[in-house]
Amino acid sequence: MKIIVLLNVFCLLLVSFYSLGKVELNIAQNKYMDLEYIDIGTGEFNIVIESGIGMGVSYWQPVLSELRKLPHRIIIYSRAGIGRSTDSTDVSITRSNQRLHELLTSLKIKNNIVLVGHSYGGLHVREYAVAFSEHITGIVLLDPSHELFSDQLSKLDRAWFERDDIKLNAMMAGSREWAMLQDIYKQGSLSDKGAIMTIPTAIVTSSKLGESDWWIGHSAKGKEIWRTLHASLIRKNSNAIHIVSDAVGHNIPVEQPSLVVATISQLISVAKANTHAISKSL
Repeated sequence: MKIIVLLNVFCLLLVSFYSLGKVELNIAQNKYMDLEYIDIGTGEFNIVIESGIGMGVSYWQPVLSELRKLPHRIIIYSRAGIGRSTDSTDVSITRSNQRLHELLTSLKIKNNIVLVGHSYGGLHVREYAVAFSEHITGIVLLDPSHELFSDQLSKLDRAWFERDDIKLNAMMAGSREWAMLQDIYKQGSLSDKGAIMTIPTAIVTSSKLGESDWWIGHSAKGKEIWRTLHASLIRKNSNAIHIVSDAVGHNIPVEQPSLVVATISQLISVAKANTHAISKSL
């Protein structure tokens, strides 16, 4: 079911700026909350970026010089409670995506949207692509979270998993987004039922070992599960690309921004070819 947004409640006001390198940070304001975002570049496609847990605009600052090389418009924003975005008790993916849709509508971005999601942001991207499919041209997932990962790790080694789970929950105590991710793990399903069927999609998976010496998710078998789950998302999608790299860790955007840009460019090429093929068949 598509989410219907009342556009008249959202009014864009540029009420605050500060320098983010050479990029101005904008504040979009409606009667409920503020959202911080940056808006750079112009072009045929609109690249909309979702970040990992607790991350927002500032996380992408080291990547901006590479992103500027894309001949497209780039939108990066911070979800509720991150950076200068107003906090909220409701940080569910559904509500977060409603806020993003309102932001994009206020910026007059309706079509040719390429969603880019890193880590936990990958779950947001997948749900957004289902809710607003008519606006989405393609998806790029950068080492994305997966709803079955926790369950698969627990089956790999229950005792090891439980020790790590206690440690991770203590480290992330107080994070509403972390709590939301745990709920998603319990549900074990998103709206797309674990399969991105037709939307052109590119996934980059880190297979690098040694990122940590304790977490089961970074073990060789944990990484194998990660890679298999990523592959399962696009196993029936003929318009998909899967890049697996042992040269980069989970923080792909910071470690290899050039890989991010190259993947987005490759995805857009696939999307254009797909659109051309559809047009010819009509």
